[in-house]
Amino acid sequence: MRLAALLASVALLALPVAGLCQDIPVVAAPPAAAPPADASLVLTFPDLKAHTGALHVAVYDSAQAWKGGKAVASVDVPAAAAAPSLRLELPIGTYAIRAFHDVDGDGRLGTNAFGIPAEPYGFSNDAKGMMGPPAFEAAAFTLAPGENVHAVTLR
Repeated sequence: MRLAALLASVALLALPVAGLCQDIPVVAAPPAAAPPADASLVLTFPDLKAHTGALHVAVYDSAQAWKGGKAVASVDVPAAAAAPSLRLELPIGTYAIRAFHDVDGDGRLGTNAFGIPAEPYGFSNDAKGMMGPPAFEAAAFTLAPGENVHAVTLR
């Protein structure tokens, strides 16, 4: 008898708790917003010799990423336009750009038998490297608040 009374009182105590839990609305957490872009970068590619294929552009924000890490932005731009351009929204900071013109549209930078690029390529600041890409510091530029325009010459 004592056991039955004990079980009955436990059941009575559990009812209000269950009722309270059902009244609490379930609200989904707001989606995480992307950090606001502080600046825009407009890239232009003057003097393209051909208007076939695509321009492959990679934007880096550090020397470590430049040496083989991940680009903060990687974009393909059709080269068919008379003056192809690209607009990116990025935080204020220091960046460097690598770009090449995939004239034949095979998705990679074509090279000759010695490994020298056979398709046009270039870097921000018109930086040039010796036996490889230039250093990040040579290609780096500062992105200021507002709109920034940067021309990348492909050779």
